Amino acid sequence: MQIKKLRRWNNVLHRDIGYLCVGMTLIYAISGIVLNHFKSGDFQHPDYGKSYKELKVSLPKDGLVTQTYIFKVLDEVDQKDHYKSYITGDGYVQIFLTKGFVYVDLNTGEAEMERKTTRYVIKEMNLLHYNNLKKLYTWFSDLYAVGLIVLAITGLFVLRGKNGIVGRGAWLTAIGILIPALFLLFYM
Repeated sequence: MQIKKLRRWNNVLHRDIGYLCVGMTLIYAISGIVLNHFKSGDFQHPDYGKSYKELKVSLPKDGLVTQTYIFKVLDEVDQKDHYKSYITGDGYVQIFLTKGFVYVDLNTGEAEMERKTTRYVIKEMNLLHYNNLKKLYTWFSDLYAVGLIVLAITGLFVLRGKNGIVGRGAWLTAIGILIPALFLLFYM
C-alpha cells in the first residue's frame, strides 16, 4: 500500500511540476535552437534580421563630405529621421542610422543600405535564456532548473513494468546519458 501511495504522489508531482515548467521549457527550447543556428552562421544575429538594398546617390560637390551632403543622401534614401552619425574614409562615407547604415562609394555614387529589424519575440526569449535580467530572475531560473531535476527524477518512476525504469526505461535513460558523454569525448 505504501508503494502505491508513493507512486501516486510521484505522478502528481511530475504532472504538476511539468505544467509549471512548460512555459520556460518552450522559451529555452526555441531560444536554444535560434542560438545554436546563430553560432553556426544561419543567422547574422539572433535578435535582429538584416536586409540590404543597393542604391545610387548623388556625389558631394567638390568631393567634400559635409553635414549638408550627409542630409542630402539621407533625403534621397528616405532615412533622415534615423540619422545618428557618420565616418569618412578613403573614397567612402558610412552614415550610421538608428537601425543600420548607408555606405556610399564616393567615386561612383553607388550605395548600400543595411537595415536591422528586431526579432521581437526571439529577442525577449534570448534575454531570458542568457539571464540578462539578473536579480530576481536568477532565483526564478534556478527554481526552474530544480523543477527540471525533479521532473527528470520523477519521470523515471511514472511507468512500471517492462516500459518503466527496470525495463525499456533503463535502456533509454542510459542512451540519454551516453549520447552527451560521447559528444564530449568526440569533441574534447
